[in-house]
Amino acid sequence: MKKIILLILILFTVSACQSRMDVTDELKKTDGKIYHLTAPYKNTEITITFSGNRFSGFAGVNNYFGNIEINDNKIVITDIGRTRMGGPANIMKIEEDYIKSLQASNKLSVSNKELRIGDLKFIEK
Repeated sequence: MKKIILLILILFTVSACQSRMDVTDELKKTDGKIYHLTAPYKNTEITITFSGNRFSGFAGVNNYFGNIEINDNKIVITDIGRTRMGGPANIMKIEEDYIKSLQASNKLSVSNKELRIGDLKFIEK
């Protein structure tokens, strides 16, 4: 019985470590690549690119930037900053909604040339 419990604990520990490594590996796949937002906001010029644990991009009117931390197999997006240009109200609304969605996201995955951050979907340029 003790051996079974020990085996279960070892398997749990190994799988937990592997999960954390997976998110880190996913983030590494994005380094230096430019991704174009395709959903949920279509026909925009929104982009994102990564360098280590930093990201930057164009949000429709303004450039933006920030940090990504990995905690317990989830991403935490912090320190988002952006330029303060003004633009058409409809594009500014999309930009604001996009930044809020980005901040609220806690999942990141990469598959082929597709990047997903929460509900946001990007394609590599």
